[in-house]
Amino acid sequence: MGFFNRLFGGQEELPELDAANPVARRLEEVKPALEDLAKRVRDPLEVVPCPHGTFVFIGKPRKRFGAAWVEGGKVKNLRQFAEEHHIPSDRLGSLVEALQKLYEHEAMKVPRYVTRVAERTVVVDASEELGRKVEQMLQQTATH
Repeated sequence: MGFFNRLFGGQEELPELDAANPVARRLEEVKPALEDLAKRVRDPLEVVPCPHGTFVFIGKPRKRFGAAWVEGGKVKNLRQFAEEHHIPSDRLGSLVEALQKLYEHEAMKVPRYVTRVAERTVVVDASEELGRKVEQMLQQTATH
């Protein structure tokens, strides 16, 4: 059923994230920041726990796509991340494109769950590999 829902644009039915799952415990660490983001943004949120932070896909790639990085209890959008790391706008555009492609190719292949954040249902991509890839893209862009 999930395949047909994605194919025809319906809502994919995902299992609830179990509180005993290590990913749930990691999300608890950034819960206040995620709640703040969920209250401010109306678009769908998809959370990717990373080794040193949490990445959030906002909206839907290609059509309406945004992103945020949560680290140290603070939420930064990609523009703020770029300013902090002195990333020029052309490299930021390349980063956004790379993140979109990564999402399109990887997100549907990883274990996915739903959880509640600030009275909203949020998708959680529970893959250490995806988290490492996202963080690696951010770090590579910031260091070049």
